[in-house]
Amino acid sequence: MGFLEGEGTFGIKTGSSMYLQVAQKNTSIYCINAIIAFLNSLKSNLLKDSKILPINILSTINKKTNVISISISSVDALYYYILPLLDNSKMYTFKKIDFKLWRMALLLKIQGYYYLPAGKKLFLDISDILNKRYSTGSIENLDEKIEDIFNRFKAILTIDPPFIVKDNIPHVDNVRRFRSENKSDSPKTIYIYDNDRLIKGSPFNSYSDAHKALGLKSTSNTCNRYLDTNRIYKSKYILTSKPLSGSRC
Repeated sequence: MGFLEGEGTFGIKTGSSMYLQVAQKNTSIYCINAIIAFLNSLKSNLLKDSKILPINILSTINKKTNVISISISSVDALYYYILPLLDNSKMYTFKKIDFKLWRMALLLKIQGYYYLPAGKKLFLDISDILNKRYSTGSIENLDEKIEDIFNRFKAILTIDPPFIVKDNIPHVDNVRRFRSENKSDSPKTIYIYDNDRLIKGSPFNSYSDAHKALGLKSTSNTCNRYLDTNRIYKSKYILTSKPLSGSRC
């Protein structure tokens, strides 16, 4: 845990990919190998016939800094293998708050709340704090925002989770099933507003067309991240599945 508190990262990449990372100088290769061996030795309480894949550790090196990073990014591995270890460990630095936020995000993901509008908004708010705490200096009203996140997390847990974790079904399979069963709930129209005014071509009938209008690749994840979340994309665009009241065409 010392390595994790010192050089570890509880991260959420742009979009929704979660990861746990530990970095060390390449002169500490023995430490890196020992950490990898330890992580690979972790056990889980998965059912014997579970299709959950075993833990997979990615190792990369930054040639400019000679820093080796090892990371785990599978939601299943983070939940079934890593989280039990972290839940039974004590943290003494500022990483304790990072872990609590990251843990909430992981539970939102693995239990399927992320795929509900309120859950996605909460997940993205957690992501914002984790990604801005150390890159942009102080965050205004940080304590109040964190308290709000905790309260919203407690509230969303009162809803039955979309995914039943105890069934040990791989996360990707749960997502595929959920999306198939809820196709009718998926927004078919995307409205994009710039200063309360619809941009040219809006509304759009597909994520692909909306992304192209924003100058993005058609395969971008932007609509998934911003649609109906009240979050502003690039400090100017609002994406909704329904027209905004009082907006201008």
